[in-house]
Amino acid sequence: MRTATLFVCITAIVHETAAFTHPSLLRHSLLHKAASFNAHSEESSSDPSAFHGISSHELRHMKEAKVRKSESHQTSKSFVSGDDLQSLRREVLSLNQERQKLLTANRDPHRVAELEQAIWQAQQVDAEYVYYISQLRAEKAEEEGDLKRAQQHRKQAKRARSELPQFNLDGLWVGRYGNHGFEMINITYAGDTMIAYKVTDNDNVPSGEVSFTVDLSPNPKTIHGETPLLEPIELNHDAAEQWGLKYLPRFTGRGQVARKGFRNAQWVEGQLILVNKYFSFAWLPIGHQVFFGRPSAELTLKMLRESRSKRFADESSRAFLTRCWEETAYIEDDMDVTDGIFKSHDQSFYYDQAGCFE
Repeated sequence: MRTATLFVCITAIVHETAAFTHPSLLRHSLLHKAASFNAHSEESSSDPSAFHGISSHELRHMKEAKVRKSESHQTSKSFVSGDDLQSLRREVLSLNQERQKLLTANRDPHRVAELEQAIWQAQQVDAEYVYYISQLRAEKAEEEGDLKRAQQHRKQAKRARSELPQFNLDGLWVGRYGNHGFEMINITYAGDTMIAYKVTDNDNVPSGEVSFTVDLSPNPKTIHGETPLLEPIELNHDAAEQWGLKYLPRFTGRGQVARKGFRNAQWVEGQLILVNKYFSFAWLPIGHQVFFGRPSAELTLKMLRESRSKRFADESSRAFLTRCWEETAYIEDDMDVTDGIFKSHDQSFYYDQAGCFE
C-alpha cells in the first residue's frame, strides 16, 4: 500500500560486514580512548585570580555552567554513537560468537578470557549497555542497603541515558498524517517508554489522546552481544552518502487507530526509526507512516492557534506549511509499507530539501 508520507526506512540493501578486527587491536584502541579521556578530565582548572571583581552569585553561576558544560563534554567523549556504535556492536557480536564456539568445544581458556576482556572493554563505550548495567547495579545495591553506591550507579545510568538519542526527543514535533494533513504531537517519557500525545485534532484520534508509544528499554540481546530481534536499517551507498550515516536505529512500538469520532479505537504494531535529527513512525498493519520534524517557532504558534480547525483557513497558511514540508515532496510517492515490510524504490533524496524545521 503506497502512502503519501515520508519514511526512510525500508528494506535495507544488505552489504557484507566489515572484516573481523582482532580483539587485541580493539582493546588497544579502546584503552587509548580511555587514556585520552582521563588525561582530558584531569586538566587543571582556570586560575582563581581570573574571577577577581565578579560577585559571588555570578561566580557560582559561572562555575555551575562550567561544570555542566564539562560534564556534557566528558559524557560525549565517553561513548561512541552513530555508525561507530553500530560497528562496535558488530565487533562485539563477532567476538562473542568466537567465544561461544570455544566454550562449546571446551577449548583454549586463555583465548576465551582474552575475548571476554575485549568484549567488556568495548561495552564500556556503549551508552545503552552502561545504562542497562548501571540500573541493575543500582537495584542490587539498594537490595543490599548500600544507598550511597546505589546513588552512584543511578547517576551513571542517568549520564549514559542522556547520550541515547531515543531519549532526547521530548517536546513538539510536526508530521503529515495522510489525508488529515499536518498535525502536531508532544513527546514525553514514562520510564523507558516514549509516549506521543496528539496536540492537534483529526476526525479519528483527537487532541489529548495518545498517537503512539515506543518501548525503548535496552535490548537484552544487544546487551549480551547477540543479534537483536530488530536490527538497524542499513542504507545503500548513495543514501549513506546523502545522510552521512549508514545505519538507522529502530524500535518496536504501538500506534493507535480509530474510526471517525474516535470509535473502535485499538492499538496496532508499529516501529520508530531515527534519522539524524528526524524520526519516523509506522503503523505497520495498515501501511501508514509519518515522518516528523521539529517545527519552527512560527509554525508551532500557527498550528497551536488553529489547532481546532481541520484545515488551515487561508491560502497563505497552506503555502507556508507546504514550504515547510518541501523535504518530503520529492519522495512522497516513493515509499511503501506492504504487509508490514518497509520498501523503497530510491534512497538518494531522503530528507535533503530545505524546509521550516529547526
